[in-house]
Amino acid sequence: MAKPSVKGSIFKGVIDDLARLIEEGRVSENEVDARLAAEDLAFLETEINPAAWYPIESYGRLMQALGEIEGGGKDTYFTERGRASARRLMASGLYQQLAFLSRWDEAIGSVRSDPSVLIDSYARNLRMVMSMASGIYNVGHWTVEPDPEHPERVCIAVREASLYSEPMRLAIEGFLNECAGAAREGLTHLHTSERPAPDVMLFRMTRDIAAISRT
Repeated sequence: MAKPSVKGSIFKGVIDDLARLIEEGRVSENEVDARLAAEDLAFLETEINPAAWYPIESYGRLMQALGEIEGGGKDTYFTERGRASARRLMASGLYQQLAFLSRWDEAIGSVRSDPSVLIDSYARNLRMVMSMASGIYNVGHWTVEPDPEHPERVCIAVREASLYSEPMRLAIEGFLNECAGAAREGLTHLHTSERPAPDVMLFRMTRDIAAISRT
């Protein structure tokens, strides 16, 4: 079984940012050594390949260290990191699913007559965009499902997600909201997230799909 990993396309961001903090003198190498495992520190001396896989546990520890050093432990630090990661990946062109976001605005507003058809269409397009998750994480089962509390919304569920740290959950929330804003202006806070069980994350919509189609 493959070691639980994340793709270098997002791992590189945490390595580059931590190296920047060291270079700027905002954190000493001794402080970094105290926060990280030896295997994590080795990546600071390695050229990160965006197409290669790196340990998800190292990624989680690096994220946590950045949050403590640069983010003051605030949740908003991680959501903003997720937004920045989305912008970086959209600009890189590495994931064709993200290129679809520029055309999704038309798809969101193209079906208006039947609410059930609109919801099905939205969920289908969201599944296509979310298929990129398997190219970034090799652990966790991602699905788009009806929201049991809101019949006119869907949610993204990630199961087998115990290795996704809380900073990672918050970063994914920010990533999703940045993608939503790229698809349609005004949707920058479309998703909120929660962890109802240790191995489950839910990313829920903050408004009905029909309301989105009218914006």
